[in-house]
Amino acid sequence: MRLFVSEGAPGSLPVLAAAGRAQGRAELLVSTVGPEECVVPFLTRPKIPVLQLDSGNYLFSTSAICRYFFLLSGWEQDDLTNQWLEWEATELQRS
Repeated sequence: MRLFVSEGAPGSLPVLAAAGRAQGRAELLVSTVGPEECVVPFLTRPKIPVLQLDSGNYLFSTSAICRYFFLLSGWEQDDLTNQWLEWEATELQRS
């Protein structure tokens, strides 16, 4: 898997924290890219953070990437975790 993050991108910090929980469960390469770099070929605008799975699929929602890492780590998500992920997505990630 390959995780693309960017300095200053608001979604990068929670994704890196979630990746830390899954450390050792899968091979992960973290790449720092510029905020204007288009990582996902089928998106018309740049989007960071992005997780490219070994299958070639992309996850480009901060919440989806965090949930994926939580599943890998075996950490059972509860309602409070989901509430905070939704709050982060709706309040901190506003466009």
